Amino acid sequence: MGWAIAPAMWVVLSGCGGTGDAEKSPRGVPSKQQNGAVATTRAPRREGPPTDRPIVVPTGGYVGSASCQSCHAEQFNSWHASYHRTMTQVATPESVLGDFGDVTLTHFDHAFRLWREGDTFWVEMPDADFRGPNDARPRIKRQVVQITGSHHMQVYWYPTGQSRKLGQLPFVWLKEEARWIPRNAAFLRPPLAGPERETARWNTACIRCHTTGPRPRYLWADREDPTKGNPAHFDTHVAELGIACEACHGPAENHVAWHQLQKHQAEEENDDAGLVVPTQLDAERSSQVCGQCHSVWIWQSLEEHHQWSQDGFRYRPGDDLEEVDRFVVRPDANNSVIEKYLTRYDRDDRLWSDGMVRVSGREYNGLIYTPCFTHADESRRLSCFSCHQMHTEATEAKLADWTDDQLKPGMRTNHACTQCHQQYLDDDALAAHTHHLPDSSGSNCYNCHMSYTTYGLLKAIRSHTIDSPSVQKSLVTGRPNACNQCHLDQTMAWAGEHLNRWYGTDAPVLNDEQRSIAASILWGMKGDAGQRALMAWSFGWSDARAVSGTDWMTPYLAQLMADPYQAVRIIATRSMRKETGFEQLTYDPLASVEERARVIMTIVENNFVARPGERIRTTGKRLLINPQGQLNDTVFTRLVKIKRDNRRVWLAE
Repeated sequence: MGWAIAPAMWVVLSGCGGTGDAEKSPRGVPSKQQNGAVATTRAPRREGPPTDRPIVVPTGGYVGSASCQSCHAEQFNSWHASYHRTMTQVATPESVLGDFGDVTLTHFDHAFRLWREGDTFWVEMPDADFRGPNDARPRIKRQVVQITGSHHMQVYWYPTGQSRKLGQLPFVWLKEEARWIPRNAAFLRPPLAGPERETARWNTACIRCHTTGPRPRYLWADREDPTKGNPAHFDTHVAELGIACEACHGPAENHVAWHQLQKHQAEEENDDAGLVVPTQLDAERSSQVCGQCHSVWIWQSLEEHHQWSQDGFRYRPGDDLEEVDRFVVRPDANNSVIEKYLTRYDRDDRLWSDGMVRVSGREYNGLIYTPCFTHADESRRLSCFSCHQMHTEATEAKLADWTDDQLKPGMRTNHACTQCHQQYLDDDALAAHTHHLPDSSGSNCYNCHMSYTTYGLLKAIRSHTIDSPSVQKSLVTGRPNACNQCHLDQTMAWAGEHLNRWYGTDAPVLNDEQRSIAASILWGMKGDAGQRALMAWSFGWSDARAVSGTDWMTPYLAQLMADPYQAVRIIATRSMRKETGFEQLTYDPLASVEERARVIMTIVENNFVARPGERIRTTGKRLLINPQGQLNDTVFTRLVKIKRDNRRVWLAE
């Protein structure tokens, strides 16, 4: 039986570090020590550093991760296997994942040809920086010299020919699907009306967190008043590409020199050369080491911004992050930083309306909002290192399990919480608290207290604010609550009643829709693009599918596959392929409107073709499905076409 959906409903179809040797000019290199002096030999003459891209220059006390390897081999090896290391790399045959096998991609009717020459990678394309008429835009040939990312996707950068300023290809290599997608489809951003320029984005933004010891070193077009105009010239340096040892431990020059000295002299005092071991710091300072990148922040002053534009951040591991360079945006009612931030950026989609962080890569903002971080007992305070570890045993088996999230063993289980909350080690106590069977997903502490309300990397990610489910917060902020994100087939009234009966939570005041229609349908059909993305992912989440049933999801996933936001369509397509009968679904979420419409209409009209004779089992008014398996298309259409929140959303990861 097909869904009773009018074809007119589907018009909505129309509607984002590797290690490298220091790049230096030829100079003398030390040889063996002779009679207390160091003799030098002339190094073979070689070309100087490239002039058209950022380069590695380990100054300011930085010496590079290779200096750590001889003494800290196991730590070096586990770091070397991490995605931190490969966050930014020089483009080489070993680092490039994308298909450069003489392929041609099209972006707004412009052709981009990608190919490989030996160990180098190239693109022929229209000049994005050309200022003249579009029909006179010249084609240029550029070498791809740098990449960002390696875990889920890769972004590619080319020299612009203007100092060390980089341009970005408008395509991203998506690792899971092994395909090229438009850059705008990789991040949750409004649909583009035409091509956009991404020149200098890496030099001014990505460099902040995707390298170690970044120094943008740029000059302003208006030197008398740097607040006017854009940077005109870049001489971008980094101590190391990617997030390397010194990003977390601080510059190691003195530490290395001290240990080298001990090889030749009698043992002296303990090493006091200033290196930091984050796990030996208190909860706040240790977490700030991560927070230097994993946070939403604003500059303390315009002067700090200008200082950074030349010499990089003044913050070093062990410092108080909020007294150096910047303020971290906190959602506390008495903290004015969030007010300054939102005033500066108008409405910033990286935060929910109550200040809780909404996008990935900003986990420190979530941590500082949780009571476990502000606990009065210092010994019980949560830090990033309560669950995560930056190094592990460098065996293949250990590394394979660790690299994804760099979690300690057992931290995907309740052990993450029971290391403090030991009363819930007892199954009876756990069940009494959760009102679910001890071994069920409903007794997984994470699912209730760190639910999937953060978006990033084409998926939902657990919030790093430890919180309790609240329907009232969902009403105020639009953020899904844990109960309804797992029980996708239930209403907010159902969740509110259970929370009231079990925990005494105040019953929320709800309207007719919120009392009668499943919350996931409301968020997925009438929510903003960010809410729709979370629901598209949640419909594919195994825990939710197990408790909610899945045979009612088809029309809702089909609608999300027709979303105007490319990222939502990609996520919904992944979830639809988890449906029985659709595992081999042939559907390209980036195809033309006509191609997509044809496949989607086939899905909604014949969704049980793969299971002849079966009837839909999960029905009910809250799902808008009658006992005959027919969808209430009047209400469905009203949610999608009349009540949907169509404001422009950009979840800047």
